[in-house]
Amino acid sequence: MQKYTRILYFLSLVLSLTSLYILEKGGKEIYPFFSWKLFTNPSGSENFEEQYRVYTVKGKDTIRIPCQPTPIYDENNVALIIGFYGRKIDKNEDREASIRKLNTFMRSYRPADRHLILYKESYRPWDLGQPSFSIQKTFISTL
Repeated sequence: MQKYTRILYFLSLVLSLTSLYILEKGGKEIYPFFSWKLFTNPSGSENFEEQYRVYTVKGKDTIRIPCQPTPIYDENNVALIIGFYGRKIDKNEDREASIRKLNTFMRSYRPADRHLILYKESYRPWDLGQPSFSIQKTFISTL
């Protein structure tokens, strides 16, 4: 077992350095463990997961704005910023300033989207892929 651990360690090191090099050159991450999000933010062991999401209004539909990478932010940073301010708004911690800051961020991230709504999405990770899987949306605020 120790033999394989040593091999996996060096393989992981090489792949992480390769991912770092490719990211520095403007490419995409090729090794999923490079950012360690899988270990620092796992949700599979949680009974209940909550995430804050921003939606835009088009016509009479609300459409979730996806967390996509930009030249400034990667998708993880976008989700973390929305989650940070969403939690503060939800818990009424400096609510007006947090709404203003999240609105400023969203205008720089998605300038074309004007009518923005913050929702809290709740779901059970263990139900993912099951017929019983559902996401409950709770309105938090307009931005």
